[in-house]
Amino acid sequence: MDGFKHRAGEKFDALHDAAVVAASNGKHKLEGVYQQTAEALSKLREIFNDIWQNELVLEGRARAVAWGKEAAKRIREGAPPISPTVLYQELVTLFKDRVWRRSMIIFACGVVLGGSTGLVIGLRAASRGPTGPHARALQTQADQSVILVEDAVSHGAGPGEVLVRVQAFSVSAADRSVLRGRAAALRSLITRSHVTVGRGFAGVVLDVGQGVTDFEMGDEVWGCISEWSGGAATELLAIRSSRISKRPRTLGADSAASLPWAGSLALIALDTLLYTPDTCKGKRVLIAGAGSGEGCALVQLLGCWGARTTAAAPRHSRNTLRNLGAQDFIDLEGQNDHVAPSWLVVEQHASRTGPWDACVACTGAPPNHPPYNTLLKATAPRSAVLELRPRALITDRLPTPLWVLYTASFYTFHMLRWISGSGWHTDWLESRHQLTEGLETLRHLVEGGQLSPVLDKVYFPQDFEAALAHACSEEAVGTTVIRFP
Repeated sequence: MDGFKHRAGEKFDALHDAAVVAASNGKHKLEGVYQQTAEALSKLREIFNDIWQNELVLEGRARAVAWGKEAAKRIREGAPPISPTVLYQELVTLFKDRVWRRSMIIFACGVVLGGSTGLVIGLRAASRGPTGPHARALQTQADQSVILVEDAVSHGAGPGEVLVRVQAFSVSAADRSVLRGRAAALRSLITRSHVTVGRGFAGVVLDVGQGVTDFEMGDEVWGCISEWSGGAATELLAIRSSRISKRPRTLGADSAASLPWAGSLALIALDTLLYTPDTCKGKRVLIAGAGSGEGCALVQLLGCWGARTTAAAPRHSRNTLRNLGAQDFIDLEGQNDHVAPSWLVVEQHASRTGPWDACVACTGAPPNHPPYNTLLKATAPRSAVLELRPRALITDRLPTPLWVLYTASFYTFHMLRWISGSGWHTDWLESRHQLTEGLETLRHLVEGGQLSPVLDKVYFPQDFEAALAHACSEEAVGTTVIRFP
């Protein structure tokens, strides 16, 4: 036992000695590093002092002070800060000196070499492909065409975002307007995405970003994207959680994708007209272009809320609109199928049955603005004529000087919002009916039986042109959807 204690004591003593030696070595190393750092800083200070006190630097400092005084004097006298004559003389004096000439040549060579190196590095960095998960997407090209890209890159869910696997998305006349340039100027300030088509969508949450608590992986959601915020025509979509909501469980992906965009436009129209279930009972409302997605949604909601709706649409949609709740129907095709529909047919109907309390022009309505004088009652305000058709934004028509001013104001306001803690998002540009609040309202209306999606046709992504042509034609009744297989 004593021998064991003796050996253990020896081992502990050896460990203690090793620890002391290691600590001493570490201390010496730290002291050595500190000494080397101090010496390096001292040498740098000496080099800087030598350069600062160099004859060329002293002369340059003196000339800079003299130039500054001369410029201040000329400004006080109301003359330009630099006299061309003085500048010429100084340059002649500068380049007559061989030392200064050599210094300027070295400086110019350094600028050229450094600038070229930076340009090459920047171009190489820009040529690197973005990293992230790959998916299929419909990307818009410079010639306004749309192609299907099989390996498009989508960034993951950032803070406040969710990553959605889009199962289906809707196409409408708004997509055609986007391809023709609507909101292109404003979109250039908000996003750099090549995906600009696809307004409403439905999908499944794959991932949630930091700070998102309302959604989790596997949730079935729907949402809509405005024309200036990009598009939903991508299989993997990273989007702010404030722009989606859980979709009704009774709806499949195709049916769910047909409703967010059209339903949000219907809610915007009703909110603008100040129509609620309590205020629109007995109102006579004309819905021109009722065969569109938003028109079908308006017919259903107004019918459930007690309004008397008149649907103006092509004759082949008569039965569908009557089943949705339209009491009256106006055939916009008229007597001659080769003549474009006009408001004359609607005015003739108004002369027989009486004017309306409100008029909503949806996609498919006759061209031009509705003639409110002949369509509305005398007691109805002029604002009761409402346009839901996509029109050019003010930003699309701004001349260059005003556009530069608008851009500066936009980024200034954007920065002020970020500084004040409101975030870097652009939800303030959107209608509340196209954010989570409006989408939740649509979900409750669907679950309450007051609203149901009107799905027209379903296409695959490679048939986008055919889908868009059908959605913008008179044959469409409801919403056209594209589904990712």
